[in-house]
Amino acid sequence: MKDEILDLEADFANNEYFGTNVWTEEKYRVLSGSLPVLLSAPHAVNQIRGEDVREAEKFTGALTRYLSNATSSYAIFQLFTHSDPNADEEHNYKNGIINLIESYKIHLLIDIHSSSFTDDTDLDIVTNQGMTLCGMSNLPEKIKIIGSKYGVSVDENNVPNKSSENEIIAVSSLICGIPSIRIVINNKKLDIVNNEESFKNICETIKEFILLFK
Repeated sequence: MKDEILDLEADFANNEYFGTNVWTEEKYRVLSGSLPVLLSAPHAVNQIRGEDVREAEKFTGALTRYLSNATSSYAIFQLFTHSDPNADEEHNYKNGIINLIESYKIHLLIDIHSSSFTDDTDLDIVTNQGMTLCGMSNLPEKIKIIGSKYGVSVDENNVPNKSSENEIIAVSSLICGIPSIRIVINNKKLDIVNNEESFKNICETIKEFILLFK
């Protein structure tokens, strides 16, 4: 699995995670599917926030591509450095998500991220106090149950970030009326070079959750 993931990550890692082509006008890349689930990796490469460059969330792009292939889900991800779609009020990436949801009758959006954790939790589920679940309040519990099968510890952070109204899960749930979940993965557990087993278990957890929508 490690070699496959490293190959999938190579396009994102190019130019020190500025992506395959820093100056392209292409804002995002889309993978077609047949399952009505849309996976998103907006921070797979570095992003620009104001005057600052925010570092890429490494291996979220490769994970998204892998899961899309494994489940026939739709996927969207940034492959080139542009402004941060999770921060700006207007963004082509968010518009692309809305178009995909409406065009292909998507039933669920999973926005994939990573972060440094203060504990050994593997996954954190963010739903903005349930507001982005559109009434499907049992979804986080389903992820927790699946995670327990693979030894993946799942937490549920229901404290919205500042300016959460501009975030992908907020926009897609409000405008399109579908449940939208942000899954944040512990950086240490995404280090496939040194922790391949943890990476694989996280893949299996998210994969099995996606396939509930088959």
